Amino acid sequence: MHPTPVFIITLWLVALNLCCYTQQTADQRANAKTKQILAYITDLPKQGKMLSGQFAGYSPDTFNAQQIDEIAEQTDQVPAILGCDYACGWSFKTPPENIIDYTCNPTLKEHWNEGGLVTVNMHLPNPVSSNGGGYKDRWNLNYADLTNPNSETGHRWRLFLDRIAQGLDDLQLAGVTVLFRPLHEMNGDWFYWCNQNPDTFKNVWRHMFTYLTNVKNLHNVLWVYSPDQSRSEPSKYYPGDAYVDIVALDVYTDDPNSMKGYQEMIGLNKPFALGEVGPQTINGQFDYTRWLSAVQSVFPRVAYFLAWNDGWSPIRNRNAFAFLNSPRIVNRGQITVNGGTSTGSSSDTSSSLNTVLYNFSNGVSEWKGSNVIGGPWQSNEFMVKSTESLKADIQLSEGGRYVLYTQQKSTFNLSGRKRLTAQARVASWGFSNNGKISAKLYIKAGSAWRWYDSGEVELNSKSATTLSLNLNQIFSGELNDIQEIGVEYVSNAYGYNTAIYLSYISVE
Repeated sequence: MHPTPVFIITLWLVALNLCCYTQQTADQRANAKTKQILAYITDLPKQGKMLSGQFAGYSPDTFNAQQIDEIAEQTDQVPAILGCDYACGWSFKTPPENIIDYTCNPTLKEHWNEGGLVTVNMHLPNPVSSNGGGYKDRWNLNYADLTNPNSETGHRWRLFLDRIAQGLDDLQLAGVTVLFRPLHEMNGDWFYWCNQNPDTFKNVWRHMFTYLTNVKNLHNVLWVYSPDQSRSEPSKYYPGDAYVDIVALDVYTDDPNSMKGYQEMIGLNKPFALGEVGPQTINGQFDYTRWLSAVQSVFPRVAYFLAWNDGWSPIRNRNAFAFLNSPRIVNRGQITVNGGTSTGSSSDTSSSLNTVLYNFSNGVSEWKGSNVIGGPWQSNEFMVKSTESLKADIQLSEGGRYVLYTQQKSTFNLSGRKRLTAQARVASWGFSNNGKISAKLYIKAGSAWRWYDSGEVELNSKSATTLSLNLNQIFSGELNDIQEIGVEYVSNAYGYNTAIYLSYISVE
């Protein structure tokens, strides 16, 4: 008896579902948490969900959490995945393995402990060079030498791997699973590892996997294969199922619906992600919610994305709040594995810990101004999260200090809190040449009215500047006795009249 076509199709769909969604880690000895996280990522698209992610820079040159803090302030959410690049491959240093830097690890650990995931990629220097650099240059590199430790290039590459292993093992000792995305965009033509002979590239990947997994005993790693969507044949360099946990595409486009290579990549039957994502045109006008509709209607297998930083970031473009607060998006603290939080002990979302003290939409309350010539008033000239601001007019002078403050103690409840933040801005008019204004958020605490501040940050007239005061430096007894909260603005030069703004003061 021959099975009917319907029965054959049913069996095929069942098999497809099993192969696509029952994933084993490439590392057969991966630790339990790493296996659980892969299973969780694999399952997310079936729930109509995807993890948010944000790249935070190159360690040590540009890596910092400032943009993550800005995202939290503007959207009430912290991205689920925090990304760091271990190597500034354009730098020169002898020996070149010291270019590989993992001083971002403490921040990655903190993010993990707060209920997030972490990812690491690298722009490694060219191993043919004895002093680094050359991440975009072929020079006289024979790529096959990378797997030959007896060659000078291969020996140097082995030292690179040893240094990478130190960083990944530091995270392993802290219980952190890493989404590891090496040799990305290999189908392009801009890095030295790009457009190599496919068989040679696969051998280099397999050698790296075997060395880090079996020799260096790293069992906290999920391996991410991430070509670029703008080039053809993204699976051409795929090293094989035994060496990859997640497949991804790096996508920079103004039209998310136009992403190429998706069908080819999901055909590899691995969880699928957006390894890097951002607009192609950097003008602040890209609407990130377009990715929500594209994923829902065209690319439903997307399990997570990693937005690039600076001009590509959601908060440097449009509708970041709506994007990161979509029911489809899973942010830090919302990740669950086996019914619990996936990573650290914290299971609260950033928004549940964030309390707004003042947003000024209901007026100025008991806020006052010192050394101002008008105000403070409620203003809609500077809006944060659709809330209004406090405004005061000032006369610019060299070394001039202007303060917006309140002593309304009934609203102060900072006990057990970690951070106080405020959004500040200055008007564009009234300045002479090279004139500028800086600001610091401060509190006065205890019976002695002891002063604590965030440090001065230069303001601009185009967007909000986040002022952040670390409350961990303050004795708990003083946190229970806050006398005054305010922002001090400082002018560096004489000028004319201008305006200062203050908005959205919150405590975490």
